[in-house]
Amino acid sequence: MTGMLRKMGDKALARLAPSATAQADSSFYRHCYCRERSDFRQLCHIVGGTTGCGSCQAYRTCGG
Repeated sequence: MTGMLRKMGDKALARLAPSATAQADSSFYRHCYCRERSDFRQLCHIVGGTTGCGSCQAYRTCGG
C-alpha cells in the first residue's frame, strides 16, 4: 500500500516539477603558448556539455 502511494506521489510530482536536466554553461580562458614576447590564450565555452574554443589571441607580455 505504501509503495503504491509513493508511486502515485512520484508521478504527481513529476508532472508538477519536471526533473532538472539543465547543464550550466560557462566560459574560461585556456593558455595557448608564449612566443615573441607575447603570451597567447583562447576563450573557450562549455555549452550543453560540449566544449568549443576560439582562436589564440595575444593578451600580455610573456612572463608578466
